[in-house]
Amino acid sequence: MSGFLDFAKEVHRQSLDKGGKLAEEELAEIFNSTFSGQVRATFFLWIGDLNKIIDVVNIVLSDLSELRKDKNSLKGNPVRRSEFLLQAFFGEFFRIREISKIFIKYLNKVEVLDNKHKETFVEFYFTAFDWVYEVRNRMVHLGVNLKEEGINIDYSFLNDLDNGEKQKFISLIQESNTRENTVEIQCAIYIKLIITVMNHYFSFQQTLNNVLADLIISFEKLNLSITVSKNDV
Repeated sequence: MSGFLDFAKEVHRQSLDKGGKLAEEELAEIFNSTFSGQVRATFFLWIGDLNKIIDVVNIVLSDLSELRKDKNSLKGNPVRRSEFLLQAFFGEFFRIREISKIFIKYLNKVEVLDNKHKETFVEFYFTAFDWVYEVRNRMVHLGVNLKEEGINIDYSFLNDLDNGEKQKFISLIQESNTRENTVEIQCAIYIKLIITVMNHYFSFQQTLNNVLADLIISFEKLNLSITVSKNDV
């Protein structure tokens, strides 16, 4: 952030040199016509795209929470809806990697990353998300059955439930352990899974953001000075 702040300070300094604030068109020109401006604008656009995906994940969590409270709270077949929501989460989650590959390729194009390091950063996403693929295949293709061997379900989330919900879930399992009868439990498991995956992702992405930002700043210090003056036509 110190390097990004240096850029902002330089923009401010040059605006003072001009005798006042830069006009909106001049600021746009700074970001469109300079390396420092372009790379920062692209960086923040990338973060913006990632945040859009997180917004969708929050929508999925919201709908699953409603079904968890009452499987009939939303229209349509609750089992089908919960399965769709889980698939929607994984679909959006894996878009993170594709969007990030585009940004990493951009950094390669402007020579912040060479080809070797570009491939290394792309591989980071495959390594970080590999275990999520396995979970996704089990959850989506095999489904969830609380009695099925081979599907390891962490029941620790039951400890976080209030007594009312805990007793409800236990009663549902004892009554009939079917997809239709235990859909609220399925949704609780989905929510636990999604939150776990996203917490791992946030930690990974924060580290990666910092590393890429540091590389951008180091590249600038070694290869060019920050120039943000407006080009006269």
